[in-house]
Amino acid sequence: MGSAYSSERPRTIGIVAGGLGGAVVAVWNFMTPLTGVTGTFGAGLVIASSILIVIAGLWIQITRPGGLRLVLRILVALGALGTAAAGYFLHEWWLIVAMVVVALGLIYDLRAGRSLRKSEVMA
Repeated sequence: MGSAYSSERPRTIGIVAGGLGGAVVAVWNFMTPLTGVTGTFGAGLVIASSILIVIAGLWIQITRPGGLRLVLRILVALGALGTAAAGYFLHEWWLIVAMVVVALGLIYDLRAGRSLRKSEVMA
């Protein structure tokens, strides 16, 4: 039987998938000529932020409930907002879609953790 901090349930799959999608879109735009952001510092920064979102999502999955997980969730939310804002300013709409996936994954993770704690209390 899993617990709220168990890695048995893939609670953060949306965060990781959205981060990976954002990284792929950012790499594509960084490498492809005539995208308007080819080789720019901003596109490189978006690649880094997307990869950091993936790492944070994986770390949330394996950490126990508590302060570290809360800090990681806050950082993921701020990272998704900042990366979506960069996507808006760079006119990269697919990047915004990827960050919406991250936000939905974060909401799912929060709700899944809460329902697990309720079931543990009732058991």
